[in-house]
Amino acid sequence: MDRSRKDEHTPFVRRYRPEDRPAIVNIIKSIYDDYNYTMDFEQFDHDLADIEETYQDAGGEFWVVDDGGEVSGAIGVLPLDGETCELKRLYVDKGKRGRGLGSTLIKTVISWARDKGYPGVVLWSDVLFENAHHLYSKHGFEASEETRAIDPMNPTSVERFFKLRTRPL
Repeated sequence: MDRSRKDEHTPFVRRYRPEDRPAIVNIIKSIYDDYNYTMDFEQFDHDLADIEETYQDAGGEFWVVDDGGEVSGAIGVLPLDGETCELKRLYVDKGKRGRGLGSTLIKTVISWARDKGYPGVVLWSDVLFENAHHLYSKHGFEASEETRAIDPMNPTSVERFFKLRTRPL
């Protein structure tokens, strides 16, 4: 077996590039479609209209899973204050799930938070995204009872709050 060929197709996490945007939007839209949600780049999904400005230029970061030249997943992180950053936009292509890509993306954010000195990472996740909630819990995030409904285009969407301490107080 030619191992160099196999290694070419090993998925890896890399920094977002502008040409990744259409694939990211397609992955998220396919998941929204499963829940009869509509994308709204004017309000709720405005961060996806300009990922570089929203994340990278604002002191955060955005990564994708590059799987043989195709984007198979994405995740972002934004600073909230000196103590906390927010994990955002964890999505993995439905056909690529079960391969550890979501875990790799979460570990990327946690590592980034530790490197930047953030003792806490928080996130909001739609209450219907139960598989994601299991993944967050697996990586030490704790779900709270706090919820919010902030998506005017999709009023049935309700998000639950999760938090993680990246280091002791």
